[in-house]
Amino acid sequence: MTFVGKKNTWERKFRPNLVLLHWTGGENSADTTYRVLINRNLGVTFCIDREGVIYQFLDPLKYDPRDTGGLIGQRSVSIEIANYGFVLKRQKAPKRGRDRTVDDEIIHGAKVTCARFYPVQIESVVALTRVLCDKLSIPFDFPRERNGSLALRELTRLEKASFKGVMGHFHKTDKKYDPGFHIFRELESQVTS
Repeated sequence: MTFVGKKNTWERKFRPNLVLLHWTGGENSADTTYRVLINRNLGVTFCIDREGVIYQFLDPLKYDPRDTGGLIGQRSVSIEIANYGFVLKRQKAPKRGRDRTVDDEIIHGAKVTCARFYPVQIESVVALTRVLCDKLSIPFDFPRERNGSLALRELTRLEKASFKGVMGHFHKTDKKYDPGFHIFRELESQVTS
């Protein structure tokens, strides 16, 4: 499962300075996630499955323009975390995800019931993010408001252009909810540890 050698895999022009977190939108295995990405002509650097196993699809020093695209895609290392994310009205959580804890959040003005990541996934996200930040000299920090609290919103164009650290897909666009807010609260608790 690698994007190496695919026609859209390029050398980066500069080192990444962002880690971008996503949820998969399903409870799929890493293999299925990889096949879905290939079929949809999308890319990602890492995937963390339900059991917390980390799969690397691409060298972080390579760039796949199918991975979120634009300037943020060019300067980010993306991590997909297996999780159905949320369900639409009158839709049930998938059978493989019904054991997840859920939170009601207001994301981009909409009330969304989000499925949390499993503790083992959070441990893997923390470990992988810390290694990436250390090896690539990316600050282990998150978008913040002026008062220092976590920014749980889409960033402004200027904020997106200047931010270096760990952000979620919802920070990039108001059309996405992933990876929800809980993972950032968990990661923030690691800043002081």
